[in-house]
Amino acid sequence: MNFENVKDIIKAGLSDAYVEVQDMTGTADHLDMLIISDQFEGLRLIQQHQLVMNLLKDSLKTDIHAVQLKTMTFETAKTRGIKIGN
Repeated sequence: MNFENVKDIIKAGLSDAYVEVQDMTGTADHLDMLIISDQFEGLRLIQQHQLVMNLLKDSLKTDIHAVQLKTMTFETAKTRGIKIGN
């Protein structure tokens, strides 16, 4: 799976999302993702993850074997000193 496709899927569901995707194993089917979106505001961590996993449900059936998620709002990212690239 192309990482840009994964980003596009997430951004289609979370329009303000900043998304980073990295390959954890070299096989492009075990992904480490950082997703920052203010649409996570007020959601518990499990709810944030469920939201993302629901967006990826079709890809999880065919292209993605495993994901490691880091989700947070832009304010939380700023507080944690996470630099947001282009």
